[in-house]
Amino acid sequence: MISLSVVIITNNEVLNIERCLKSVLPVSNDIIVVDSGSTDATLDICRRYPVKVIEKKWEGYAAQKNFGNSLAVNPYILSIDADEELSPELQEEIKLLSEPLADIYEMPFRINFCGKWLSFTHWNPRKHVRIFRKEIPWNKDAVHEDLIIPKLAKKSALAGVINHYTTHSLKQYINKNDYYATLAAEKMKAAGKRPSFVKLYLSPSWRFLHSFILKLGFLDGYYGFVIARETARCAFLKYYRLKKRLANPAI
Repeated sequence: MISLSVVIITNNEVLNIERCLKSVLPVSNDIIVVDSGSTDATLDICRRYPVKVIEKKWEGYAAQKNFGNSLAVNPYILSIDADEELSPELQEEIKLLSEPLADIYEMPFRINFCGKWLSFTHWNPRKHVRIFRKEIPWNKDAVHEDLIIPKLAKKSALAGVINHYTTHSLKQYINKNDYYATLAAEKMKAAGKRPSFVKLYLSPSWRFLHSFILKLGFLDGYYGFVIARETARCAFLKYYRLKKRLANPAI
């Protein structure tokens, strides 16, 4: 079996962390949880299992993950979020990985939204690289961090899915989008970007149509509509907040 360390970053994940930990225990003997100040029972749950728990002040998604990776003892990392779990099929597939090994492994995601499994919207189909050599770092983006993958890296695809429990309530989803919109505005400001008329007013409409119509989100019913609507709102908010920050640098 591949020698794999697991890295999970947490903050108040009491509803998710136990499910996540149970799913990775069968594939790794080195599980690292980097927590950034949980005030619920997240850490109590983690300490019931054979995992390393490290408390570290929040410095951003990529920074927390890179810190966790630096503590790993195995040559490969499985990066998984607390609201995700390895499906039983993916667990077995990982156990069977053997030489010659690729540098990175991509796997499909199955999305659960407020208790409903989605089949459409712009979230489907979705794949991500979640297993990679330890020396491959995350970039320093404040939001939507990515791995800095070498051009010549050998890539392989796995068939088993990661189950992603994206949100438990509409309130949580709206609050998360508000937070991400702010991070995206700060990232764009740092990159010297400006909010054009198209981005500010036409992009949100396109985002809604793309998710709800082109990606058949309407077939997911009410939640398909909510996701398309919130995607459009978040697109508007990030450019609106960028505009406000450029007009008032003190914000």
